[in-house]
Amino acid sequence: MINLLEILNQVDNYNKLETYKSLDIPDTNSRKYFPQYDNKNIYWIENDLAKNGLSSVIRMNENSEITNLTGKKYNVKSKVHEYGGIAYIVNCDRVFFVNSADQNIYLIKDDQISQITTFSNLRIGDLEIYNNFLYFVVEDHNLLSNGYPLNYIASLDIENPNEIKKVVYGSSFYSNPRISIDGGKLLWLQWDLPNMPWEASELFIADIDKKRNLGTHEKIDGGQETSIFQPEWNRDNSIFFIKEEGDKGKLFHYKEKKINLTLEIPVDLLRPLWILGLSSYKVIKDDLILTCGWNNGYMKYILIDILKNNYIEFDFDIITDELCITDEYILMAGSSEKYLNQIFYIEKNLLEINSKKLKKNIPKKINILPINNSYITHFLPINNIYVSPPVILKIHSGPTAHSNKGFSPERNYWTKKGFGIIEIDYRGSTSYGIKFRRSLNGKWGIYDTEDVLDVIEYILEKNMYDHDKLILKGSSAGGFTLLNVLCETKRISCASCYYGVSDLENLLNETHKFESGYTRTLIGEDNILLDRKNLFKNRSPICKVNNIDTPIIFFQGLDDHVVPAKQTDQIYNKLQSNGINSEMHLFQNEGHGFKNEAIISECMKLEEKFYEKNLNIQRIH
Repeated sequence: MINLLEILNQVDNYNKLETYKSLDIPDTNSRKYFPQYDNKNIYWIENDLAKNGLSSVIRMNENSEITNLTGKKYNVKSKVHEYGGIAYIVNCDRVFFVNSADQNIYLIKDDQISQITTFSNLRIGDLEIYNNFLYFVVEDHNLLSNGYPLNYIASLDIENPNEIKKVVYGSSFYSNPRISIDGGKLLWLQWDLPNMPWEASELFIADIDKKRNLGTHEKIDGGQETSIFQPEWNRDNSIFFIKEEGDKGKLFHYKEKKINLTLEIPVDLLRPLWILGLSSYKVIKDDLILTCGWNNGYMKYILIDILKNNYIEFDFDIITDELCITDEYILMAGSSEKYLNQIFYIEKNLLEINSKKLKKNIPKKINILPINNSYITHFLPINNIYVSPPVILKIHSGPTAHSNKGFSPERNYWTKKGFGIIEIDYRGSTSYGIKFRRSLNGKWGIYDTEDVLDVIEYILEKNMYDHDKLILKGSSAGGFTLLNVLCETKRISCASCYYGVSDLENLLNETHKFESGYTRTLIGEDNILLDRKNLFKNRSPICKVNNIDTPIIFFQGLDDHVVPAKQTDQIYNKLQSNGINSEMHLFQNEGHGFKNEAIISECMKLEEKFYEKNLNIQRIH
């Protein structure tokens, strides 16, 4: 397949491994996710922002021919947990996918599409297949408990698709149903409210009989205060999985009823499972495993040689949470310094043969700077447009997430427009270890606010930018922190808030099932029980809105089920009644995270106009 692919960088005598290759895909504005491989064909999901976020199954064959298998009629998306994730599986030249509109399963065979299920009020995701049996995660909105849908793992006989069988149930959530190589066992993850999967989850296994019934459920590992991630079957029917231990997620091996650490390596392999189908390692062969993890904000790749009990550390300019193995290649969906969400690959042979010659400590292309309890990444303006450039302080969402370390179209837009960008990883961010991530628990609205205030003071003390040209920007949980910061300081000249949280009490009462316990963990269950009234008074921006006098522009989707639109409407109306310069822009058919390229572009233009109106900035003529 080498003739299908464009070589972006060349290996120099194999002395270093900065080399990766990119699939020769026509340059579009689309984003590419979840690569899969079957019978010499490579598949991926392509999300087209120009078509309102339409997601399609794309196939590239060995002759470099690219085919959109689902076209404009179907939108391949799961709605499980609201955030979804992987929504298709490829097997023996068959593609099974979940259609967004009805959340039913469809089959592509011989490039023809047929609907194979007729579910109603079910959400489907994380498909697995063995012969003619599908296994998948279900979020059942027909069955409610305490107002929430029930979640379970189900199986389906493709030859008799009207018969859906619940095979695992009883817990709040499930993910990663995986069938053993011989088809005789099922592996899965489960967790219960109020936990998120990265706080406490369990790994189970059970035998599958001929009628698809499961035998006794055997717990392998996990539990309270311990998270499990990405269980995978090995060729010998042993199991690899990531488990939280100390300050990192480490790779373990389960074989013959025994659990052993593969090797101690200097990265955190754990990922927050916001969406289904993420991965941080792949087994190249039984004794060789490629991993990608975080170390102090930087992604590092590590090749583990189990037989020799050693590892080799190196860097790619790729940020990825999605890996796939083919006969010859390791596929990675992600972004690099220059590319946004493309499909990259490296040759397995390159790693296997030349691993001893790989050079460590390749210079990092971004510089992460610690500021008291947080970290910042600074991007200078690309174009010299203003006499004195403004700067955008970007607060990421989550809060269990981190700033964008790969290519960012948003960052590229603003730096080309003459703006500096400073992205902030406050306490609670991922990629800096588990202790740093958990340090925000019970203190959301306090520590994150303090950290952003510290960054503001640092910028001013160092005279990095003029005091009257500071912009604050945040979305979702980042919007919550943004609003709290504006309640505490007059240093910010104007702000941009996308679908931000303003009312904690309302969020507790009305958010969806997946995150219903998340907020309680972040603000602290004990804090809620001991002093509920003062907690909301002190941490909810809506209760402190009279302290805000900074101009703010708001953006909100009306189809947002994570942070309901009334959160934005409420605080905007308060600011209006207080005479504060503010704007609110509402969008139909947009949810939590905008998908339509035209709307995203419109929002940035509105932002730019708002900034120029409210900042003391002068263009160079």
